[in-house]
Amino acid sequence: MKILAIDFGEKRIGFSIGDSSMKMATPLTPLNRKNSQHDLEHIKKILEEYEVDKIILGYPLNMNGTPSQITRKVEAFNNFLRKNLNVDIEFIDERLTSFEAEELLKPIIRDHKKRKAIIDSAAALVMLKNYLDPT
Repeated sequence: MKILAIDFGEKRIGFSIGDSSMKMATPLTPLNRKNSQHDLEHIKKILEEYEVDKIILGYPLNMNGTPSQITRKVEAFNNFLRKNLNVDIEFIDERLTSFEAEELLKPIIRDHKKRKAIIDSAAALVMLKNYLDPT
């Protein structure tokens, strides 16, 4: 099964694509957001190109499990996707994924601005790896 992980952000959306049978995940180029229609068209292209069966969408919670400031925006984005796409969508807890992604990238990309530009897709990669191999 092909799975697309999405890390929603107000400025950028990060993506990672994976295959549940091979338990492999690869980050994709993040999308600089313009508007909802632009975001949707980009996601549709990914779904078609990779023949995606399922989307996992990062669900932002505070460390104590309560909704974060961006939780409602992610819920609205989820509703928008469900209305406009014909694919199964599942939330996944995204706590600490940005931190893990930052730690993964630090030794590889020393420049903070360059890391920041791809951190969303790296976080999507961490989410997808956790989903594919929850150990």
